[in-house]
Amino acid sequence: KSSTPASSTQDPFESESFSRFGNNSSPSSQQPAFPKIEWSQEPTLVSMREELNLLRQLLQEQMSQLAGEKQEKLSPIGAALRRELSLQGLHKGLIESLVQQCQTEQDYECAWQKSLALLSKQIVVGENEILERGGVVALVGPTGVGKTTTIAKLAAKQVLKYGAGSVALISTDSYRVAAHEQLKTFARILQIPVRTVNDEKDLRDALYHFSDKKLVLVDTAGMSQRDERMSQQMQCLANENIAIRHYLVLSATSQLQVLNDAIRLFKPFNLCGCVLTKLDEAASLGEIISTIIDNNLKVVYTTDGQRVPEDIRIARAHHLVSKMVWLTRQHAKDHNQQATGT
Repeated sequence: KSSTPASSTQDPFESESFSRFGNNSSPSSQQPAFPKIEWSQEPTLVSMREELNLLRQLLQEQMSQLAGEKQEKLSPIGAALRRELSLQGLHKGLIESLVQQCQTEQDYECAWQKSLALLSKQIVVGENEILERGGVVALVGPTGVGKTTTIAKLAAKQVLKYGAGSVALISTDSYRVAAHEQLKTFARILQIPVRTVNDEKDLRDALYHFSDKKLVLVDTAGMSQRDERMSQQMQCLANENIAIRHYLVLSATSQLQVLNDAIRLFKPFNLCGCVLTKLDEAASLGEIISTIIDNNLKVVYTTDGQRVPEDIRIARAHHLVSKMVWLTRQHAKDHNQQATGT
């Protein structure tokens, strides 16, 4: 193309979708002068592009529908499984993997039970390792997922099993007065010591002071990746010279993007596993189950209420899968009742 608009070789139909084919004209060739027309500058071309996009979408949907109908005829059990697993909120890749392994069963019920069993096997769980193993354990995670309440439940379980002298609490959350006061209240009720730390030196001093305890639970501030204090906390807690095991706390009510963001943000802590909270408030568990499987996260505990310490249990894969199915069917039942007015 020449340097002046008068000698431009731009074709009026050349756009972002056509320009990939290139322009064979040499820079010095003389062509009739045309003004450069973009899709956004010419209403007729904009309308054409929108119509083409719509036609392409319709064609893709029809092809997908035809492929689905063909697949359903070839494997009705597989198609039924795919529909039911999709209702659970599981990720597409996980669904396809389960369907491929189960669609050859003789009847649907066998295929369904087999798919749930295979799903359970993919969920890695711990065996009460925080309380059994002891040491220094920090719960990390976004704001509002229930870290402080989960710490209180674990501390209460520890007191019941080993006595009040076996456990201590540390809080790095000096930013929110309410969270600090909540932890102090739990500590007072359980009659166990608690300290608030502001930096790495304070943390070392607190750990030295609690070195005789079987278990030290560290409550951390919940922050986002956009909070500059997050990096300060990570430098303090992720220090290789301080022996702390980190567990990520995830809420079952969180959206998929929030779950993925949390895992990505706290991955530098070399997570030992995770705790799933608020199972009682979730409408579905398919997304969080798919996410922990995709990220190979071990689940150590689940919580399903505010009672301390009753509403926490050792994670069991079959319990998570059963809860997932029950929630989906309960949601469908409630929806039908609302629709019929009963």
